[in-house]
Amino acid sequence: MKRLLFSFLGIIIAASVFAAPPSKVVELKWYQPEPDGHPWTDVSRLIAEEIEKNSNGTLKVTIYPAGVLGTQAQAIDMLRTGSLALETSGPSILASFYDPVQVMSLPYAFDDAAQGYAYFESPAGQRIFDDIRKKSGVRTLDVWYFGDRNLTTNNIVVKTPKDLTGKAIRCMDTPVSKTVIAALGGSPVPINFAELYMALQTGVVAGQENPIPTIIAQKFYEVQNTLILTKHSVHMGTVHVSEMIWQSLTQEQRDIITAALTKYRPVIEERINKSTVDGLAFLKSKGMNIVEPDLTPFRENAKKVITAAYGNNADWIKEINALEAFKASYKKQ
Repeated sequence: MKRLLFSFLGIIIAASVFAAPPSKVVELKWYQPEPDGHPWTDVSRLIAEEIEKNSNGTLKVTIYPAGVLGTQAQAIDMLRTGSLALETSGPSILASFYDPVQVMSLPYAFDDAAQGYAYFESPAGQRIFDDIRKKSGVRTLDVWYFGDRNLTTNNIVVKTPKDLTGKAIRCMDTPVSKTVIAALGGSPVPINFAELYMALQTGVVAGQENPIPTIIAQKFYEVQNTLILTKHSVHMGTVHVSEMIWQSLTQEQRDIITAALTKYRPVIEERINKSTVDGLAFLKSKGMNIVEPDLTPFRENAKKVITAAYGNNADWIKEINALEAFKASYKKQ
């Protein structure tokens, strides 16, 4: 009887030794600035499902939309402490670590989204973001298309930068945003986004600039009657991950995350493009005057404004030259 008991115990012990340990489930919190219904947020949910499926449930991704966890700056702080795993915003949010990362936000920095992706993946782009990672503990995993930014006004038809001379145009309270408005020919006036509708309605500013889906979401067409397709910014967002959390994952888990981001990047662009086309038709139906100017004078003015703003800053000159060298090489491909 004792022999049988010991044999039985031996089998149990052996089974416990050789059985695979239960996999630990890692929860990844993902901050999204946009609400449900926006391509960024909707597709991030598809990415979350892809990650969970391909990791056999060892990675659980929870999306927090519409900035419910705080401001984008607060989200970056949470990445640095490891209390947040993922965050989507834009390169400018990292400017406190290296200001010229905003080279991606300069007027006419990119011709299209494909060029923006290629720059991010180029040695010039990777050098910037790797340097920021070392300084901040925030790794940039991918870039996402947000849409082309265009100008709106009220009863001002803009075909060249001179048409906007002396006109107050809303900007964000950052040097780069002011540079964008100056490149368009206007006088930049910083106004909080939450106060912009009222500022347009009361005439505090004559116009503003944003992607078409944003113009519709904020109902700016109610207080602006002219859309000028300046396409002055191919707006690229960035997906960030906490380096602390990234290093705690296995290589397989990291590969699963990056593969999911790569797979769905074109889906985001497709949805942004569709919302832009549909949005343009909607704005026309609302009676907005659509102006398609020759972009050459705007591009030329942008070069002058950029040189005046950053021509004496060695770091900025370095990154602007690197961007221009990349674009010259990209066009030859």
